[in-house]
Amino acid sequence: MDSFDDDDFDFGELSDEEREEIEREMKAEDARVNKHPLMLQAQEILNIVDYLLDSTDSETIAMYGGTLRESTMMLVVKLSSALRSDSYVICMQSASIIRDHAEYLRLSNHMLTDSEAFDEKYITMFREEMEKFRELFKIWAKEIRDKENDFEDEWGLFLK
Repeated sequence: MDSFDDDDFDFGELSDEEREEIEREMKAEDARVNKHPLMLQAQEILNIVDYLLDSTDSETIAMYGGTLRESTMMLVVKLSSALRSDSYVICMQSASIIRDHAEYLRLSNHMLTDSEAFDEKYITMFREEMEKFRELFKIWAKEIRDKENDFEDEWGLFLK
């Protein structure tokens, strides 16, 4: 994930001290999110998918490569937003989207294996990293369930 940049925020009429404090808080939040075990695992998966897709010119992979990369990037983006939120509903919405994309990636192992465009050891590594992600996700999901449900989901989907 990109880190905090001064140009990303309009500090308006804040004093230099207030501005520096906000910058420190935002940088600390970036560091916290980027060091979260699930985020580190998502980044590892993104690196593996990028390597796999960049290492072949298979037509089959060319057709599906974009969706693999998109799903991997969704893990990182949605996780980043959820880790920054204190809202139970927002975290659950993001977790649902993350789970959907992670399951797509996990099941894509069959397509990668069948394509014979990759070294089996890299596909095995991808599969193992996805399983690590799934285990870390379960731990994180419990943390979400333990959050105070401070907002009623108007759709009635995310109830404790």
